[in-house]
Amino acid sequence: MAISISELSDEVGELKALLDSAREVLIIGHKDADGDTLGCSLAFAEALETQGKQAYVLIPPPLPDLYCWLPGFDRVVEAPPAGVDPALVLFFDAGNMERSGGMASYVGDHATVVNIDHHASNSRFGDLNLIDAESLTQEPASAVGQMCLDLLEHFGWPVTASIATNLYTALMTDTGGFRHENTTPRALADAARLARYGADPGYIAAMVYKSRPLTTLRLQSLSLAAMQVEMEGRLAWAKVSKKMLRETGAVMAESEGIIDTLNSIAGLQVAVVFKEIGAQLTKISVRTRGKVDAAAICAHYGGGGHLRAAGAEVALAMEDAIATVRATATEAIAEHAPRGSKRK
Repeated sequence: MAISISELSDEVGELKALLDSAREVLIIGHKDADGDTLGCSLAFAEALETQGKQAYVLIPPPLPDLYCWLPGFDRVVEAPPAGVDPALVLFFDAGNMERSGGMASYVGDHATVVNIDHHASNSRFGDLNLIDAESLTQEPASAVGQMCLDLLEHFGWPVTASIATNLYTALMTDTGGFRHENTTPRALADAARLARYGADPGYIAAMVYKSRPLTTLRLQSLSLAAMQVEMEGRLAWAKVSKKMLRETGAVMAESEGIIDTLNSIAGLQVAVVFKEIGAQLTKISVRTRGKVDAAAICAHYGGGGHLRAAGAEVALAMEDAIATVRATATEAIAEHAPRGSKRK
């Protein structure tokens, strides 16, 4: 049993009681859906149905086509059926209520909200909060998918091959294909457990990393061709504009891999991708190395995440957002620079 379950034994017991008494459960994933929020939501929905429950999965559109092959993907809806108002609501992988992208409007005043997450910056917005983050264990969950696996095994509920596929996808994508620093012994052991339950690692990796549309590569090439590298290689940034989307025929969800390419530059400390969402709204994705904290940078703009990976929405036009976030990133890098180094 994972250490997080024993440390959260009271919360887990309360969650089990809530699930036992519920007939209908609403599951909400976060906007700009990734493999973790999708994998957890779909896996837990199937698990609930094995226990005779009715589960509804709500995730804000647009859904990324990259994950359309996930078991149960077609069950995701934008609103619960008319007349359905579950008394139990589960949020997976959401650092705060705003990440629901408006889906919280379907949560009734009478409902009990359960917040299941692994971000240290989580706002603990639930009536019940299960947070497996840096402050709880020496080896925290790399993905919420691991927490779901632990919960299902703890409850004695079956882990089918389709559930394992969804949870493996959650874990694999949140560790960057088991390349990021959060690829811990616990993460690798959990991946092996999921493979034994029926997840196919080779197939899942191929679907996520080797099935990109041509428009994705065209968008990435445009963005990376215009990237900027500053502070003697310690800061790199790129942008994705609406003009780039029009030129390539891509959608914004196809920009997700750009930050990982930036983060592969030798000697880098901070990588930022700026995404033009609206006239006065820019989304940022931040990755860091060394002593620089990605979540701390994003906290300046109401965002959050992890030490090495975080994001935020900046209420500024993209060029203005670039100027202000670059200044924040520059300060963060300079703060941890060795004595005598030059700031450029």
